[in-house]
Amino acid sequence: MSSPPAVPRGRRRGPSKGDRREQAILNTARELLARKPLAEITIDELAAGAEISRSSFYFYFDSKLAVVIALLHGLAGELDADAGPWLDGTGPDEPALRRSLAALAAIWQTHGRLLAGALAAAPGCPPIGEWRARLRTAHVTRLAARIERDRAAGLAPDGPAPHVLAGMIDDLRTAAFAGADDPRRLVGDLVTVELRMLYGDLRVPHSEG
Repeated sequence: MSSPPAVPRGRRRGPSKGDRREQAILNTARELLARKPLAEITIDELAAGAEISRSSFYFYFDSKLAVVIALLHGLAGELDADAGPWLDGTGPDEPALRRSLAALAAIWQTHGRLLAGALAAAPGCPPIGEWRARLRTAHVTRLAARIERDRAAGLAPDGPAPHVLAGMIDDLRTAAFAGADDPRRLVGDLVTVELRMLYGDLRVPHSEG
């Protein structure tokens, strides 16, 4: 019996049928979350949207929670993708902070139901709680390092311990976006509040949020 033809060097095989079905389930979950709360979505709906049977669904995910976890991990990179120029910088760089918060607001605008549902479920759901904790720790650690640099350089006043202040800022923005009908409208106010938390009574220019 002859061997199957080899894939030419430098050319990757396309996604398998299983990969496409798994992605179809995730895409269906995103579409449903745009229309209704997570608690109202059923496995039958996820299976139907992916054009597979309910029994086939369990070949890819063992529960609706597993789908949610996969979506959240997919979002983790997006949530801090545009934060680098702000977190790695120094001083009251209002444009960098505004760009970072605007990018975050855009993600909340698109995935707000998923993120708000995950935050509500986190205290009683260890996998989601661990996801949230890792995300928060990563942001707080980088922001605290920025605060320490600015204080050492005389660019920011002394105040609460850097990790405490960074944690307050992370919790503030998360609570604000989670409760917003239009996260994008919060960007300007968050820029003002965060800069004043970091740098004191700073006059912040008002540009479009």
